[in-house]
Amino acid sequence: MVEILVIDDEESICESITWLLEKEGYSVTCAMDFATAVETIKNRDFNLYFVDLILPGGNGINIIKLIKDLDKKGVTIIITGYPNIPTLVDSIRLDTYDYIKKPINKENLLKIVNQALATPIDIL
Repeated sequence: MVEILVIDDEESICESITWLLEKEGYSVTCAMDFATAVETIKNRDFNLYFVDLILPGGNGINIIKLIKDLDKKGVTIIITGYPNIPTLVDSIRLDTYDYIKKPINKENLLKIVNQALATPIDIL
């Protein structure tokens, strides 16, 4: 089964993404702060990571660096309510799959998830 981690401090975002993706048959876990995200990433592998940029206790760029440092094979996608050029550049440098601005369009999210999971890299 495809495992997805959603890292976002907004409960409504976690709940809506979880509901949407579980309805499609994916297994979804949420982490709502930096420390919980770090612990979850260290202990489990995921096929896909949604990472918010602004988190209590840290930031999403450091989360993505941790995923890369631990040689996790999942695809990373940034979600943010505060898009800007420096974080977009950071996301490109860190080889993230996409950079999604909030509010999130559900149809677009499903399209991106399906495309990301079909990407021919060693993620599954």
